[in-house]
Amino acid sequence: MGVIRWMGPEGDTQVAWDEQDTASMERAQQMIERAFREGRGVFGVDDQGVGVRLHEFDPKAKEIVVIPQIKGG
Repeated sequence: MGVIRWMGPEGDTQVAWDEQDTASMERAQQMIERAFREGRGVFGVDDQGVGVRLHEFDPKAKEIVVIPQIKGG
């Protein structure tokens, strides 16, 4: 089982998935694909709490953090 933590202006939204539950897996996959389309940062958090940038949905991850696109200027 894993959880996506989606950071946004409205706060931290959490969505869980379970590899045994097809519907929750599809919902998580769609959220991560949306994050990539929107240019958000997507990071898997390892056992030491270190974020590793992801380039695709990792159903084995325990935690995925999605952050807003950072704009410079």
